[in-house]
Amino acid sequence: MKTWIMILKAFGYIWLTLAVIVIFIGYAGVFWKEGFGALTELLSPFNVVGWITVFITLAPGLGALMLSEKLKSKRG
Repeated sequence: MKTWIMILKAFGYIWLTLAVIVIFIGYAGVFWKEGFGALTELLSPFNVVGWITVFITLAPGLGALMLSEKLKSKRG
């Protein structure tokens, strides 16, 4: 069980790190190609689809970290 907890925690941190890097590269690409106005539209609080997409991208990593903590607390 300890091995699974470590694997889940490592997977979660690796996923979150790579996802954040990919998201920031995407934002930089939008800024580079379309300018600051397009970036502000993308980061607008009214752009619900954009925020849902970011959440879906980060969800597997967050879920793995939450599951590893739950298993750790169950284990004692």
